[in-house]
Amino acid sequence: MLFIVFKAGNANYALEARKVIEVVPLVTLRACPGAPDYIAGLANYRGTGVPIVDLGCLVGGAPCAVYLSTRIILTPYAGGGDQQRIIGLLAETVTNTVEREEADFSQNNVTAPGTPCLGKLAVNGTGFIQRVIVNNLVPRELDNLLFGGTC
Repeated sequence: MLFIVFKAGNANYALEARKVIEVVPLVTLRACPGAPDYIAGLANYRGTGVPIVDLGCLVGGAPCAVYLSTRIILTPYAGGGDQQRIIGLLAETVTNTVEREEADFSQNNVTAPGTPCLGKLAVNGTGFIQRVIVNNLVPRELDNLLFGGTC
């Protein structure tokens, strides 16, 4: 399988390329008052407001830095009622892909509370890459805020 590899904080993460709609440059985002810090805001994607999750804030401990390689990865998201929606992942160094087998992601990870979006690890050179599970990014109680038009 092909994965897009990116950074959040000092760690490398991966998302299956077949689950990516598009990778777009960082744009100006509309703030979402009342949303958690890891919700960077809304982006206009082809006339639709798409919530953007800052993976740096969510899993790296600090907001993503603005580099030329900082991008928004647009991916399908099954919201409340399993409606298919689009969510964006703000990440750094979105420049590489890697081929991996499902079995390569076999290393267990110690995850902190509030990070159910992190899957298993795969060895990558002298370090690791960790899978991101998109449908576990946003707690279901935030669905209405992000997709109900109140953001």
